[in-house]
This record gives sequence, structure tokens and C-alpha cells, in this order.
Amino acid sequence: LEGYAEYYSAELAEKINATEVVIKTKAGENGKIFGSITSKDIADALKEQKKITVDKKKIQLDNPIKGIGEMTVNIKLYPEVTAKLKVSVIAQ
Repeated sequence: LEGYAEYYSAELAEKINATEVVIKTKAGENGKIFGSITSKDIADALKEQKKITVDKKKIQLDNPIKGIGEMTVNIKLYPEVTAKLKVSVIAQ
């Protein structure tokens, strides 16, 4: 069973590595967003846009995102398996 979980995680990681989610939010003219984007927002966007469900606790976000732009966020799916998700935050 453990080998299966790791295999499934590796398959999921490949899918996530090839994925980008776009999060639209309100922002000021200087590119600062109102509020912030959290790991829950990223998990919700991934589920809504790509039908991929991951636990928000697996999304490694040191601090909430507070600006517009593109970034790569690590998702630790399994002890040895980490996916890299491209997140694009744009003004609404």
C-alpha cells in the first residue's frame, strides 16, 4: 500500500508540475492586493480550475501572497514527493 501511495503521489506531482492556476483578486494600482492569498485559496483554485484536490496543509507557503505576479509554490504530496505549482495572481 505504501508503494502505491508514493506512486500515486508521483503521478499527481507530474500533473501538478504541468499546471498553472490563476487567482483573480482586487488590487491597488501599485500591484498590492487587498488582503492576501493563502494556501487555502491556492487549494481551492486548484480544485476548482483543475479538479485536483490537495490538502491545504501540504502547500508550502511561508507567508501569504500579498502582490500580483507569478510564483511557484511547493506542494509536499509525500515525504519524498514534492510538486511545483505555478500560481498566477492577477488583478480583477
